Amino acid sequence: MAQIEIGKILNTHGIRGEVKAEIYCDPALLRGLKMLTVGGKAYPLKSFRRHGDFLLLTLAGVDTVEAAMPLKGRSVTAERDALPLKQGEYLFSDIYGFDVFDARTQQVIGTLAEVLERPASMLYRVTGELGEILIPAAPPFYQGVNFEEKRLLVATIEGMLPNED
Repeated sequence: MAQIEIGKILNTHGIRGEVKAEIYCDPALLRGLKMLTVGGKAYPLKSFRRHGDFLLLTLAGVDTVEAAMPLKGRSVTAERDALPLKQGEYLFSDIYGFDVFDARTQQVIGTLAEVLERPASMLYRVTGELGEILIPAAPPFYQGVNFEEKRLLVATIEGMLPNED
């Protein structure tokens, strides 16, 4: 089973072993999870709660600040198949490496390298023969995903591609 990184432990919180975590996915996805892996070790997830922009996690077997300290700075992963996604939902990591097909030019313009989260919007970072291209990850630029063909469908505007200067 594939593990996917869903966050990082930033610090301890209090004296009862809670850890403060930055989570990279919708926190609602944690509701269906029974286990998390932190630094390569599996922990049953007892509970979690919001704390500002972060989550406080309670992991079974971590009930003191001394037990929580070694987890600081460690990645949090979960089984990809255990994430409770609804029909049609996917994680960005599911589409990394997909060809990016531009509806305007009717050609593949590169490969999806990553999704960048920026204050104004999210951006697809596409790499390939044309160089690096940043495309807003929102309509009207985002057109859909074809999982069978492993393609992200976008619609660029004139001047967006590097060879259109």
